[in-house]
Amino acid sequence: MSCFRQDLFTGTDVVKMIVVVSFSAVSLMLTAATPVNTQFFCPLIYCIPIIFAALWFPRQAFRATALLVAGFVIIRAHLLALGFAVDPVMTGLHTMLFFWVFGATTLFSQESHLAASRCRRIVEDTRDARFLCDPETLRVVCVSRKCADMLGYAPRELVGIPAEAFWADDSGKARFIEEMKLEGYVGNVEMTFYAHNGDARRVLLSCRALAPENLFECTVVDAGRLLGENNELIRSNGRLMELIRQTNDIFFMQDAVGCILHFSWVRAPEYGISPEEIIGKGVDALLPADLAAQNMELIRKVIEEQKNACYDLDLEIAGARHTFSITIAPYNGVDGTFTGIVGSARDTTEARRQRLACRQLSWEVEQWKELVTRLAHELRTPLQPLVGYLRMIVEDPGYYGLTKDTEAALKTCLECADQEQAVVERVVELSLLTMDYVDLTVQDVPLRDLVDAVVSEGEYERSARICNEIPDNVHILGDPDRLSMAVAGLVSNAVKYNEPPEKVWIRYTRSNENHYIMVCDNGIGIPEDIIESIFEPFYIGDARQDRKGGSTGLGLSIAKKYVLLHGGDITVTSEVGEGSTFTIRIPREV
Repeated sequence: MSCFRQDLFTGTDVVKMIVVVSFSAVSLMLTAATPVNTQFFCPLIYCIPIIFAALWFPRQAFRATALLVAGFVIIRAHLLALGFAVDPVMTGLHTMLFFWVFGATTLFSQESHLAASRCRRIVEDTRDARFLCDPETLRVVCVSRKCADMLGYAPRELVGIPAEAFWADDSGKARFIEEMKLEGYVGNVEMTFYAHNGDARRVLLSCRALAPENLFECTVVDAGRLLGENNELIRSNGRLMELIRQTNDIFFMQDAVGCILHFSWVRAPEYGISPEEIIGKGVDALLPADLAAQNMELIRKVIEEQKNACYDLDLEIAGARHTFSITIAPYNGVDGTFTGIVGSARDTTEARRQRLACRQLSWEVEQWKELVTRLAHELRTPLQPLVGYLRMIVEDPGYYGLTKDTEAALKTCLECADQEQAVVERVVELSLLTMDYVDLTVQDVPLRDLVDAVVSEGEYERSARICNEIPDNVHILGDPDRLSMAVAGLVSNAVKYNEPPEKVWIRYTRSNENHYIMVCDNGIGIPEDIIESIFEPFYIGDARQDRKGGSTGLGLSIAKKYVLLHGGDITVTSEVGEGSTFTIRIPREV
């Protein structure tokens, strides 16, 4: 149809064309079969196709009229050449009559309501928000349902209303009229329209003049809704593309016959695969024949049942064996018709290896736990009676008739046995921390009270001056037993590796995300080359201090393990000869 670029030929249009062509053919055949001049009314049948063409197809009406007139004149000239009595004057009069009928019908068809009747079905049935209006009065002569819904009207309520009633201000209307008069076109101009309930709507207005129909065709787009949908679409697409870029998974689409429509894999270049080259090809471009056939069977099953399918696929790529976990699902278009399948594939080769390694490691851990338990039992068994008897003898040497030298020797043996027993207990504790899961009992902990308890129970004030500078109102979340052991390890270390005047400061600060507990001393300090080693099990930095305090080399290692269980860490700053500062970092949310 001439009034729209889209939907050019409907079923009704085809019927109209057949009618015009049929009458045209009948007219020409009658002219050829009735060459007598007395048949005055015979040529008048040409007026029928001319009138129909002018009413139904105004843009093509002149061309159709010219072809009919040319055919009429050629047939008359041919008959004259054959010797028939053909009156040239009548032929000229008929020719002028045909063009007069064309002109009169064309002028009549330009009346807006008549033109709108030719376009009404397409306008009313279109999915766009569209209306037709008279260029002189700007009254609406035809409107689509979507346009009426957007403005809050029923379609019939808008017919006859001046389109200018929609404009929120006269400037928009004046601009529209001026541009339509100058160019006959307005493209995506942002304006404000009033809806039926008085709400203002920001719209994009596009209009063009339909010259043969003497109408303005206007299309309206809800700019607010379009902007929201567009922004949401951009955000969704951005999230999807970011996900695809960050994952190593394969994403693909296939049609019903297995042709690859889309293929995306970040690691494709590593294996010499070009996604662009396999688009449009069958799945056999990627898989061997047997696996391609298996894939097609699953696609057919998904199509028939309209259900997802999951399966594993073993495939050799670049000489290495890979296992992929694949999920495929049916995909339907916006109109609900089946389009194909979409799917994803995840390389689970490394995950399978890790599962096997975890099973092996789990078995080894169980073996080590059993070995540690046995060793602890075997070491504790002889140490307990040894320590008990030595302590009993040393506490009452006169009862056993010991000399001073023997008493001193036995006291040394008792100290060594106590130290050995402490080493055994610490080794067992560290082993369990390393190999077993420790469940924290997280609760609100008053930090100053916890530090005071640690200092009191360890009797550290006998060896150094302890300054607890933590405010009374400080509370942190954590396991109080484990935190006490961690603080005790650092305070014990600060007291042990100190020199007169022996002082230890315990301080606190915090940030938006962490608590910080600092244990500072004025001791011997730690050389820079060994500062990373002090948290290793059994590491002892100074043999003299070891003999003085009976160190096992496990206190700092166990303290760090307990802090790591809270999601934190321990750091150290130190100057040799000036002292050290150990900082415990505990997250505010454990």
